[in-house]
Amino acid sequence: MRKKLEKKSILFVCTGNTCRSVMAQALFQQLKEDLFPELDYHPDSAGIAVSDTLSPSKEAVFCLAKHGIDITTHKARMVNPKIIKKSSLILAMTHQQLSYLKSHFPWANHKIHLFRPFCHQKKYLKDDEIEDPYGKGIIYYENIYKKLKQDIKKLLSHLREELKDEPSN
Repeated sequence: MRKKLEKKSILFVCTGNTCRSVMAQALFQQLKEDLFPELDYHPDSAGIAVSDTLSPSKEAVFCLAKHGIDITTHKARMVNPKIIKKSSLILAMTHQQLSYLKSHFPWANHKIHLFRPFCHQKKYLKDDEIEDPYGKGIIYYENIYKKLKQDIKKLLSHLREELKDEPSN
């Protein structure tokens, strides 16, 4: 019988919450359900410079739709203390976003990390950011999708290992 984790929330953060973070949120949900359904993590996303209620970019919608993921109902939202407080883990796509989060929410620094190094469980990665694809065309979005998918698989494996290491009740 598989053990379940207490429900935890993982927050993906980018700039506008219309590309990278919403793609990561949707990919995390799909891959978690496919690979590790026993992981009781709820993915969420937000941005650091958001025009509230914007829809995802058309390229992000198209890119994920090609892979069977629908993000058309997503509405962008600004990161805020309430979202930060309820999140167990917060992953920023770039150093700039990481700095913003750590300076605006210093009480949560222990759970704020840079996305790629955290996924790979390394302090240093040569290519450690997920660059903003906004305005760069569908091929760039496809490359971001592939990178996010690879990284999220590593993240899920890491979270699965943590589950195995937890003592049984």
